[in-house]
Amino acid sequence: MTATSTKARTQSDRSSEMRQKLITATIQALIDKGYAGTTAVEVCARAGVTRGALFHHFESLPALIAVALTDTYDRLLLGSRTIEADTTLEQWLAWAWSRVSQREFKAVIEIWLASRNDPESTADIQPAIERYKAIFTPSENNALFKRFGSDKKASAFYRLAAETMFGLALGRATNPNGAALDHEGIVLDQLRIYAREIDTQ
Repeated sequence: MTATSTKARTQSDRSSEMRQKLITATIQALIDKGYAGTTAVEVCARAGVTRGALFHHFESLPALIAVALTDTYDRLLLGSRTIEADTTLEQWLAWAWSRVSQREFKAVIEIWLASRNDPESTADIQPAIERYKAIFTPSENNALFKRFGSDKKASAFYRLAAETMFGLALGRATNPNGAALDHEGIVLDQLRIYAREIDTQ
């Protein structure tokens, strides 16, 4: 291995580390400050870098936010579990809530809301936002469709549970420090009961 290739690899590693530092800072800013408060100045201050560093690695702040959203999807949702043919609704419910209830999911919610309230400024983020449809929509996710799409009761439960969990996650997002809601346990218990009824039919 030559000195040149070693140097090139080191530069690549440093670039990757800088990008990840900016992505992490963006996610934390979204959680703590919301979409409106996630400015280039805020992100750079959290990452401990200059604005020049941000715009060297990303074309724009929306481009960085789009990558941060995709990164969050990948870590929280896509890479953590595979839906199998024998996955029960109760198992899926437990997995889904373990993902949606994480503090980082607030960053996803902030971007979703911003895309509805200010579509012009979030136009560059839309492709990343659209990714969630394939994650949460059986008709656009082959594994989900095979498991839930052909069963009307299972498909209806899936929709009910997903929308309910998004609502609970939104409630958490408005609570100080993302604290759990008082009624979470009651709501989730009812979903579990309903899931078991369908699983055992």
